[in-house]
Amino acid sequence: MEEEEAREQKKIARKKVAVLPWMRSPVDVGSLNKCPLTHLPFLHPRLEAALCSSGIDSLFPVQVAVWQETIGPGSFARDICVNSPTGSGKTLAYALPIVQILSTRVVKCLRALVVLPTRDLALQVRDVFATIAPAVGLSVGLAVGQSSIADEISMLIERPKPEAGICYDPAEHHSTELQSAVDILVATPGRLMDHINNTKGFTLEHLRFLVVDETDRLLREAYKSWLPTTPELFVSYSRSTR
Repeated sequence: MEEEEAREQKKIARKKVAVLPWMRSPVDVGSLNKCPLTHLPFLHPRLEAALCSSGIDSLFPVQVAVWQETIGPGSFARDICVNSPTGSGKTLAYALPIVQILSTRVVKCLRALVVLPTRDLALQVRDVFATIAPAVGLSVGLAVGQSSIADEISMLIERPKPEAGICYDPAEHHSTELQSAVDILVATPGRLMDHINNTKGFTLEHLRFLVVDETDRLLREAYKSWLPTTPELFVSYSRSTR
C-alpha cells in the first residue's frame, strides 16, 4: 500500500510541474538527415563559402533542425531549447542562424551574447563564431579573464571616430559616446558581470540573442549570480524602447 501511495504522489507531483507549451511537442532530430549546404534555404552565399573553406559541406541533424526553426520557411522569433550530446554540432547549430540574421545589421552594437561556464568552452565557441562571422562583416569578442580587464575593454569598447571637417567641443566628448566594438560576445559569467558592473560603454541595450550554453552547469550555485542580472537588463531595455 505504501509503495502504491508513493507512486501516486510522484504522479501528482509530475502533473504539477509547469511545462511551457513549446516543450510539449519537441522536434526529434532523429528523424532528420544531414543536409548539404547547397540545399539549405536562405543561407547567405558568403556564409556558405566560409563553411566550405572550413571543410563543412553539410549540416548535422541538430543544425538542420535549429535552422528550420529560426531561418527556414514558417520560422518565427521565440525561445529555443536544444538538448544534444557533445560532438553533435550544437555550437554551429545556434551560431549559424545568429550570424545569418545579424548579417544585415548596419550599425555595430552588441546584439548576441553567449554565456558558458568555463574559459575553455568559451574559447571553443568563439572559434566557431570566428570561422563564419567575419565573412559577413561581423566581429566577435571574448570576455573570459584570459587577459587583463583593461585589455578586454580595449577590444570590446571603442569611441566613434570624429567626422572630418567637424569641430568638437572637448568638454562634450564624454563616456556616453563609447560604443561596442563587437557584434557578438562570448563570455564566462564572472567576467560578464565585471563588464556589466564596471565597464563604461558596455550595454545590453541592443541585445537580440542570449545563448546559455551548458545550461545545467550554469544553473549551479557557483554560477547563479549572473542569471538574474543579465535577462533583467535585457528585458528592461526591451520594455523601455517599446
